[in-house]
Amino acid sequence: MAVALIVSVPSGRSAGAAETASPEGDCLAGGEHPHLQVTVEDIRSTKGNVKISVYGGRPEDFLAKGRKVAKLRIPARPGTVKGCIDLPGPGVYALAAYHDEDGDRHLTRGLFGLPSEGYAFSNDPPVLLGVPSFDAVAFRASQTVTPVFLRMHYP
Repeated sequence: MAVALIVSVPSGRSAGAAETASPEGDCLAGGEHPHLQVTVEDIRSTKGNVKISVYGGRPEDFLAKGRKVAKLRIPARPGTVKGCIDLPGPGVYALAAYHDEDGDRHLTRGLFGLPSEGYAFSNDPPVLLGVPSFDAVAFRASQTVTPVFLRMHYP
């Protein structure tokens, strides 16, 4: 009698959120998984890295610790940087990014908890005194390569 063991990660949950990505690379169509071709614009300096986090389609997982489905760090340079991120499958995703200028691997915050480093979200929603909603940043990724553009905002 054969027994099959199926191990899966629930939708939106991270299985370690390994850096399954290629900094500075263009995504090539094909392969086992879909990809995000991420372009981050308006970077102001060469200090540190740009960190991009990918969240799955569950609103409660957006920006929650340990809930990323993928991540990527790209060396910063003024202007624009690009990277390719492998996704677990087509579907709804949301991106959050920040420019880690001081290299501490965290979004540095200043007075009143406001960011003191650059930040960006998919769909470039207006950000006033809090983070945008999941609905404002969510987008649908295709089965192949989905281009996503992020605009870095600095305080």
